[in-house]
Formats: sequence, structure tokens, C-alpha cells
Amino acid sequence: MAAVNGTWKSNRPRTVPLLVAAALASALAGCASPVLDPAATPGPVVVAAPDGPVGDLLAELYSGALRDAGIDATVSALPDDTAALAALDAGEVTLVPGYTGRLLHRFVPDAVETDAEDVFDALARAVPGDATIADHAAAQDRALLLTAASETAVGDTGQVAALPDVLDRCGEFTLVYTPGFEAAGGLAALDRAGCIPRERASSAGTEAVAAASTGGVLAGLTTTDPALSRQTPPGVAALRDAPDRTDGDEVDEAPTPVFPAQNVVPVFRKESVTDTGLDALRVVAGELTTADLATMLERIGGGEDAAVVAGDWLSEHG
Repeated sequence: MAAVNGTWKSNRPRTVPLLVAAALASALAGCASPVLDPAATPGPVVVAAPDGPVGDLLAELYSGALRDAGIDATVSALPDDTAALAALDAGEVTLVPGYTGRLLHRFVPDAVETDAEDVFDALARAVPGDATIADHAAAQDRALLLTAASETAVGDTGQVAALPDVLDRCGEFTLVYTPGFEAAGGLAALDRAGCIPRERASSAGTEAVAAASTGGVLAGLTTTDPALSRQTPPGVAALRDAPDRTDGDEVDEAPTPVFPAQNVVPVFRKESVTDTGLDALRVVAGELTTADLATMLERIGGGEDAAVVAGDWLSEHG
């Protein structure tokens, strides 16, 4: 998948075995004693919408997909991701949308996984006992670095746009990063990679991109930042990270990315979503791309309503 000149390769989402206990209970119900209480039927699904364009959009995508499948789904606005996860734990909402890497870091602050499938698997193990996750989408909002194209020229080999080539030279650069880059684990990942810039400063996306184009600067953004407009600006190079593994890659042989994966994923209470609901969630998992996500967030940033934007996408892909 690629929001910035093909920076990221796409992975087909893997499936976490879900609702096994519920399926077993259903199978046993046919031979159970008639005096036993019947299995509870899942009620309406309440999807948390953490404050902000991303929370609003993902909540409308998941709730809209569920409603399209005939499931009663509503959206509950909450102040932030912390409040959303607390509401999930308390049973006040049944589903919280988010990004795999950010969610994993909330449950395991010192997690070091970066490959998309490693992050997904670690998140599946980390969610609390009453919660589970479904398939992740290819779409993600991952940290990335930009710098002036002239800075990536090495000898006679031309432009080198691989991240490791610049990480070895971090001391030559000033890092100008956005809050999104930090939230996506960008700063922590650079620290683990031994990248120590000569200076660091937080900035908005447009200012970071402008600084990168002047040379001597590494700009830290994320793949859906509106400042990128879904492509690398002229005169600026997007530094390629190692791709996520695909089917057939050997775990011990494939290099791992520097920046942790941030794929769109739903976390929900066990037994709160039926098989029909799971199929509806897989519409988002199977169809949503990073380019789609960036386009929709750009529309919302321009003043369009998240429900309308999500509805348009579902009409095309549902």
C-alpha cells in the first residue's frame, strides 16, 4: 500500500480466530438440556468515536458497514482514545477503531514490533481478556521521513532513497517532526535505531515539508498527513523503510521496518459482534487503502461531514 510514492507495500490482512467460545456454545446448545438458559443474543453495537477527524471517520466507516449489514449500530463521541478504551472496558461501548501500532503501545508501552503482522499478532495477545480484534486493513497512518532529494545523493550511485542510508548520517540533520509522527512511534523508533539528530523541533506538517526541501533537515510526518497530498512534494525524497513481510517471506531473513505498522483495526468486546457483523467489518479490512484514508481525511479537513464521507466510500466498496 502506498500513500507516498509507493513507500509502503500492502499486505493482505490476516484473520484472528474470533468468537470461538460463542461458536462452541452455539453448537452445544442443540444437545443441551431444555432447562438451560439460551445463549444471549448480541445487542446493538456502539462504536466509539474518539475526538478528532480520524476517530470520527473510522467510527462512521465501521458503524456504517454494520448498518449496511442490517445490524443496529450507533456512534458514541468520546474525548480521546484513552476514554474510548476505558468505555470499552466498562462495557459502555462495544467497538473502538484505531491503528494497530498505537493501540499496541497503549497496552504494551515498551513494545518493539514494527512489521505489520508482528504488530497485529502482538496486539491480539495484548488486548484485555474481554476484548478481541478483527482483521486489519491495508490502510495505515505510519511514520515516515522526508528530506531534500539532494541530500540522498551518495557518490556516483545517484539518489539513495533508503531509510538506513540516512539513519547512519542522522547527526548531519535537524529533525522537524509533527505530533502525528511522534504519536505513530516515530521518535521512539529513531531512538531504537540510534538516530540522534543534531537538533529536534516539533512543527506542523506544512512547515516540516517546507523545511525538508531546504536541505539539512529530516521531516517526520505520517502517510496520511494532509501536507503530503498523497504524494511526495517536488524536490523532497521520501525515505523508503523496509517493506512489511508478505506471505512466503522468512521471518528470520526479511529485514524489519524501522517504523511500527499503524494499520486500521477494530477492537471490540467478545461475543458482541455476530458472524454477520464480522463479515461487515471485513468490508473495511479488505477494501480500505491508505490512499482512500488520506483522501477522506482531506475531505473532512476541508469541512465535509465524516458520516457523509464514510457513506460515500461505503457506497463504492460495500
